[in-house]
Amino acid sequence: MRKLLKLLMSRFSVVSVLILFQLFVLLFSVFAISRNYAFISAIFWLLSFVMILGIINKHANPAVKLTWALLIALVPVFGCMLYIVFGSAKLRRKEQAVLLKHAELTGKIYETEDSAIDKLEKIDIHGASQSFYITNATAIPLYEEEITQYFSSGESFFETLVQELKKAEKYIFIEYFIIQHGIMWDTILDILHSKVDDGVDVRVIYDDVGSVAALPYGYAEKLSKSGIPCVSFNPYRPALRTILHNRDHRKICVIDGRTAFTGGINLADEYINCVNRFGHWKDSAIMLKGRAAFCFTLAFLELWNLYRNSDSDYNVFRPDLGGAASAVSTSSAFLANHADSKACAFVQPYIDSPLDDELTGEQVFLNIINQSAEYLYITTPYLIIDNELSTALCLAAKRNVDVRIITPFIPDKWLVHEMTRSYYYELVAGGVRIYEYTPGFMHAKNMVSDDLTATVGTFNMDYRSLYHHFECGVWLYNSSVIKDIKTDFLKTLDVCREITPEYLDQTNVAKRLVRSLFKIFAPLL
Repeated sequence: MRKLLKLLMSRFSVVSVLILFQLFVLLFSVFAISRNYAFISAIFWLLSFVMILGIINKHANPAVKLTWALLIALVPVFGCMLYIVFGSAKLRRKEQAVLLKHAELTGKIYETEDSAIDKLEKIDIHGASQSFYITNATAIPLYEEEITQYFSSGESFFETLVQELKKAEKYIFIEYFIIQHGIMWDTILDILHSKVDDGVDVRVIYDDVGSVAALPYGYAEKLSKSGIPCVSFNPYRPALRTILHNRDHRKICVIDGRTAFTGGINLADEYINCVNRFGHWKDSAIMLKGRAAFCFTLAFLELWNLYRNSDSDYNVFRPDLGGAASAVSTSSAFLANHADSKACAFVQPYIDSPLDDELTGEQVFLNIINQSAEYLYITTPYLIIDNELSTALCLAAKRNVDVRIITPFIPDKWLVHEMTRSYYYELVAGGVRIYEYTPGFMHAKNMVSDDLTATVGTFNMDYRSLYHHFECGVWLYNSSVIKDIKTDFLKTLDVCREITPEYLDQTNVAKRLVRSLFKIFAPLL
């Protein structure tokens, strides 16, 4: 009872209720006017028709367009208003100008970077095509791999992160969807305050919705007053706003532009299994050391300057690596274990924004899927995909590629979990093998193929990540860590249950109907 009361009185619940109240008042007013004035009602019906035409002709995924058109046709006024608020991402012109300005600044810096694309093109034209796409979509070049390390758990990630934070000399930039006080964040925070005292430039971004239940109201201001400048991304306020559903889902920690971390792991205790909420939490992350790490500095600064607009010369953050491996501080044992990491190995970070028409994350996935020849292994917490991804996965399986996907057995959100399971039927029928992680919740976001290519990042395989969130990832070619990602997947299979056609046939009719209904509106959630 106390937990329920706390939930009802939380800022998230209060703000959500106020937003719904505004929507209700707006709808009630429109319905009242329409009922009393026939010509007003006709105008709204005409507006619905025009809006449906606009949606159909819009450059967007057909599944998304169809769902919005269906909703507007069934409930014209309500559907129109929902589409206006949630159907498209729009920033104010001033904010758009700031983002464009800083995107141009980062683009100019990337132009000065030496790309390894010519070398990869001579080795593998198919791998080079993926790199060409990433560069065309994000401006980020391809790098010859210097040092990478894969983490198969939050615990191992946290241990290394703490060690690397203590080495910081110039700056630490932290950007996470969720930050929550506990063993993990409090340990990191103590290091950050110590580094501030040493003159290190420390900055923090967290997503306001992601952390709304984890941090007290006004935490960004409190942290800033303590000496660590902090931004709460896209504040969750009681107002109908068109970018309300666009969240910063990225996980970035970059240190001196030389070392960077990303992956699925947020800065909260459940990610290191100090708190048990959904059984054992399975996650992953990756560390980059070298020139590629600086890309995450630039990605951080682009969003940071949307709110602070304080940096115009990004070159001051560029690390002086001097082209020498010794410039990257790491243990001799680690270097010995990764001595072959430079042998025709490549790495390329990439980012995705909901404010453009480029679905970078999905296209990277599709390129890996379509180029796979022997196997394709995927881990994702959610599997709510469009027709393009579903078709590509089934086609790969029909080409005799061993396609396997691991999702959670214990859900963090019941509705989303049922939506995920609604996609099992078509994928299993198409030859895709699906497994559920029985010890708890699978949160790792990996894709690995043919011992040759892989990606580790923040992208879930769902509409929210691929269409509505700010995301990031790292694409790897012939990297030494690809075998680690594959080994982790195969080891995880030992504690998974396979979703067989026989198991799906046993699903009762009522549950199938519910899942079918959820699936209709999945593109909007």
